[in-house]
Amino acid sequence: MDKYRKIYNDNFLGTSDVSILKFYYASFKIQQAKGKAPDVNVFLDDCAKISEESNLMLKVSSVIPFFNLLFGTGREQKHIAEIIRTKREEVEKLFIQDDISDEAIKSMLYGMSSFTQAGSLTKEDMIQVVKDKILKCYSIKGRKQLGDRIFGYLLASELISAYTPEERLQAWQILIGEKIAPSDTKLHATPSLNRSNVDSKTLLKHLDTIREFYSEIRLAKAVSIIEKDMKTLSLKV
Repeated sequence: MDKYRKIYNDNFLGTSDVSILKFYYASFKIQQAKGKAPDVNVFLDDCAKISEESNLMLKVSSVIPFFNLLFGTGREQKHIAEIIRTKREEVEKLFIQDDISDEAIKSMLYGMSSFTQAGSLTKEDMIQVVKDKILKCYSIKGRKQLGDRIFGYLLASELISAYTPEERLQAWQILIGEKIAPSDTKLHATPSLNRSNVDSKTLLKHLDTIREFYSEIRLAKAVSIIEKDMKTLSLKV
């Protein structure tokens, strides 16, 4: 019960496809433990309906500043509703399992065994995954700089071409939107900069988190650049 409560709390305000589905999964497991869960088919029908209604609400509310930053764009909710309906058997199998992994969810959502498969993501897929990650960072207090660093390494990988301050800002606006201003544009140019005056060990942990993310989606150039930055930074520890 405790592990499902943790999944529920961790994903309560999640805006990514994976987070939304994990929230539904935890909700079902908690109800099931209390003896109140309906048949999994009925529960998934309700989830699909909720996602469709949330999608409409988020689209209407997009005129409110920062609303989509906190609650998502609606695209994710629409995708979940479609997945529940078109891949019902796979979703049911996930929900009746005692444990669930991000890899299993990604496999079902994106039609791949995992992000770690070589060549599994197209350039467009990678950019979309990075965008979702940045938006997730910006939805959590104190994580905006992490999102800026992730964007900086995306540009460093040259998956998106932007070399001047003006080009980098334009690239941000195209990818993330003009309503969400970057918290620190200097990190877009040099994502390894210490902008919070944290100790080097803490900054290394932040970079390692980003390295693991880019490693998962197989963006090798970004991983290589981060590893070089980490090696340089480690000399200061």
